[in-house]
Amino acid sequence: MKMSQRVAWAFVSILAVAIAAPNLLPAGEGAADGWTALVNGTDLQGWKFHFGKQGAGNDGTFTVKDGILICSGTPAGYMYTEKSYGNYTLQCAFAFKRPAGLQDDAEFRGNSGCLIHVGQKNALGVWPRSIEVQGAYRQLGIILPIPRDLKCRHTFDKQALARVIKPVGEFNQLEIEVKGGNMVISVNGAVVSTVSDCELTQGPIGLQSEGAETHWKTIRIREH
Repeated sequence: MKMSQRVAWAFVSILAVAIAAPNLLPAGEGAADGWTALVNGTDLQGWKFHFGKQGAGNDGTFTVKDGILICSGTPAGYMYTEKSYGNYTLQCAFAFKRPAGLQDDAEFRGNSGCLIHVGQKNALGVWPRSIEVQGAYRQLGIILPIPRDLKCRHTFDKQALARVIKPVGEFNQLEIEVKGGNMVISVNGAVVSTVSDCELTQGPIGLQSEGAETHWKTIRIREH
């Protein structure tokens, strides 16, 4: 075989291996294009916790297993970032653990949520002053100001959600674009809600424990 032929075959072999190899990325994937992982895949470094009005710490409610953040759902409370953010895009995928015997997804009552611009604790029960992006399965993405008299305008497109939401037990992709007091929330690529003119413009990001087991992965942020 001529030298040129041997070189060509070697190139083809290398290319074939590269194509067949799995796309393995480190825990901090996306750093090169501005993304930062908020959960490192092994522990909960960089997060704080608040459970009950007395503010108990995390005692197994939030754990990390095989790179997945798992929330047991009890007791009621939340974890929140040590760092405060104001202008950013947040992306994550989350799923409820599907209850055994669930026949109709419309009957599922699982609840959770993401808290934006976390502030004063216990503003509404255990929940802090913030904007809640609802995680309840049938209302995924709806906006709930905490407390309810917090000043902001918001919209929700129920039909858009119905077209894209995945069955209970499967991961839904959530994206929250935040520009101070304005937000656009997308589920599986479809815009389902918006926030405008919110009096809150910056703060930590929180994830709720609210009665149902939830699994979260690829929780990342890109600051603007």
